[in-house]
Amino acid sequence: MKRLLPLLLAVAALGSLFLANGQEKKASLPEPTRPLKALLIAGGCCHDYVKQHEVLYKGIQERANVRVDVMWTRDRSTNPPLPLYDDPDWAKGYDIIIHDECAASNKDLKLMENILEVHKTIPAVHLHCAMHSFRNGTDKWAKHLGLHSTGHGPQKPLEITYTNPDHPITKTLENWVTKNEELYNNREIFDAEPLALATQKVGDRENSAVVAWINTKQGAPTFSTTVGHNTHTVEDPRYLDLVTRGLLWAAGKLNDDYLKPYTGSNVITEMGAKEEKVESVFGKPSKDAVKVKLTASSVQVSDSHFPWRAIDGNVETRWTANGAAHPAWLQLEFEKPTTVSSAEILWEQRTEWYHYKIETSRDGKNWEIAHDGSKNQRKSDTKDRFNAQNIKSLRVTTLGQETGKWPALWEIRLKGPKGKLKLFPILTKKEINQTKGASSKGFEKAGNIKPQIAQLSPEEEAAILKDCEVPEGFEKSLFASWHSANYPVYVAASPGGDLYVSSDGNGSLGRQPNRGRVLRLRDSDNDGRADEVTEFIRDIDSPRGLIWDHDRLYLLHPPHISVFFDRDHDGVAEESKRLISDIAFGFKDRPADHTTNDITMGIDGWIYIAGGDFGFMKATGSDGRTLQHRGGGVVRFRPDGSNLELFSTGTRNILATPMSPTLDMFARDNTNDGGGWGVRFHHFTPLSDHGYPRLYKNFEKEHVHPLADYGGGSGCGGVYIHEPGFPDEWNKAPFTCDWGRAGLFRHTVEPLGATFKEAAAPQKFIKVSRPTDADVDGM
Repeated sequence: MKRLLPLLLAVAALGSLFLANGQEKKASLPEPTRPLKALLIAGGCCHDYVKQHEVLYKGIQERANVRVDVMWTRDRSTNPPLPLYDDPDWAKGYDIIIHDECAASNKDLKLMENILEVHKTIPAVHLHCAMHSFRNGTDKWAKHLGLHSTGHGPQKPLEITYTNPDHPITKTLENWVTKNEELYNNREIFDAEPLALATQKVGDRENSAVVAWINTKQGAPTFSTTVGHNTHTVEDPRYLDLVTRGLLWAAGKLNDDYLKPYTGSNVITEMGAKEEKVESVFGKPSKDAVKVKLTASSVQVSDSHFPWRAIDGNVETRWTANGAAHPAWLQLEFEKPTTVSSAEILWEQRTEWYHYKIETSRDGKNWEIAHDGSKNQRKSDTKDRFNAQNIKSLRVTTLGQETGKWPALWEIRLKGPKGKLKLFPILTKKEINQTKGASSKGFEKAGNIKPQIAQLSPEEEAAILKDCEVPEGFEKSLFASWHSANYPVYVAASPGGDLYVSSDGNGSLGRQPNRGRVLRLRDSDNDGRADEVTEFIRDIDSPRGLIWDHDRLYLLHPPHISVFFDRDHDGVAEESKRLISDIAFGFKDRPADHTTNDITMGIDGWIYIAGGDFGFMKATGSDGRTLQHRGGGVVRFRPDGSNLELFSTGTRNILATPMSPTLDMFARDNTNDGGGWGVRFHHFTPLSDHGYPRLYKNFEKEHVHPLADYGGGSGCGGVYIHEPGFPDEWNKAPFTCDWGRAGLFRHTVEPLGATFKEAAAPQKFIKVSRPTDADVDGM
């Protein structure tokens, strides 16, 4: 059975993307190892928890498949705020708890009982000052630990000896000597099973104590170590190895499946920290300003179309939802009860109608319709009057748009009893950082991040796939996340199942050098997920369409087309040859939007190029043949770079030409910015002229008409699926991606003379946000 290969999707604030499989349902693939979920609690007296909490969670995650969430406080008292323990379910959802708090003066018996109740079933790790916490006149905490310590000696090196070298925790560890460190005493040993002893020389004396142990007699297993006062100790790889192995042992996961790095995300929460409101970006609010916080159902973060832009007073900035789906909403929450008598909305598309509704609420929970615009036909900005008194919130919900464009508006202006309300956005620090375009370190001016295989938790994977829908009889799965292939543009599969991905950190409008690369993703164990990634081609500008053929990769990288060879099969190309020069404009003239986009190899021995409407001035093939083309269309050449010639013209910005085994070629063209050219579905024949931009409006008999016109949208890549074993109802047809309409569509076409006709409306095969390309592997 053939598998429909990864469909490229864009996600997240930095425009990162992921790949998803839609494959026919068959025997279930083995589930990946689920990362452990740990909670680290840190803060209190006498230690540098600002640094140490970060050292700990990073060190553990680098060594083990453990997601370490953190709750910490910068309070340095002996009774730091620990509000999480007030909730009896404070540890719900976690597999193990890491106690690194220093709370000697916390005498709250109920709080301690909440902790101990959890550890009847959930394992724990205790670090350093956790042994000196919760001194409330009972020995319950000490018995839970297995050892009672009441104090420590001076700062001197510790000579640590593993007294049980055959234990799973210690059998790979070697004795070591710390830098200056505290030696905690052993006042009484209860159920502790010692693993390590430390000696410390203080003058003429030599003191010793148990510094690492386990306890299996007080509920769930625990691991504890009193070492770790100073940051230089916590940073020591030998310390982090000990803590990590102790954690895995306590959780029952000290095995090879978990002795691998965790590459997903985690959550860090600072307890007792107040969220700082930052208002200085807009200056100081006037005395009559109406302060308001804005939220939205979704946000197109990649282009900085944040909710607050809807009230920034700038008609050239806007809020945009993250996709074309309706309904979508923008909500204003007033700092104080506010009376609103009208709303003026400046919609992004001012010559098209929007269906919408305006709702208000006095409590943020119960909503009333202030204006019903669900049947609006007004093709301009809207002004609606109503009487909403003393409301807490106002919400605008889009219900539909004339040509299917994304929900978006430039400004929303409100009036009250005394006239226009001076809306003033309240922003958190996080929102301010987002508006400034915070990005990965070292990725501001050039280059790209290093690709890596990320093992996501089931919850993280489910969150990525939650809006993806496939037909009955198919399954969806994540092939690779953005960590492995960010900003993907096109994909090409080899017969063996390797996936080549063109990745462009510039998107379509940037011109920063060396942000492009081609990545090779490999699923070596055939579990449906990539487990290897290499940079097949590094530091190449604007990588676009690509073809894998036998032992070489053809790549269109405006302004050129080249072929690359990996002779030693290590996943990195070491040889290349330029085939076509100047088939598009380079960065010195313009960015790579509306450029020469994709390449497709036909069975006739030609490589076909999908070209955007900016065209090219003088392309030169390997045989010296030159060609000029002003506009969009299809060009072709031989695989050695010779015989460059025009095949078809008169399109706008086609991004792919899905081709059948009988050389029938199709494309989903892009919408222009006015003038009646919508998303059009073309069939190409030699020397055909499809009319853009000169003929399509007034010379209907002088150009080839499209098979269909779909209105608004953003046509992208595509694939022709003609695969043995693929379900008949979906097989033998061209498929095209539409970024704006959020899906991969199957087109039903039937022969009509020398061309085709569309026999039925396109079927959405996969619903997904921001698809850019698709391919079928050879497995």
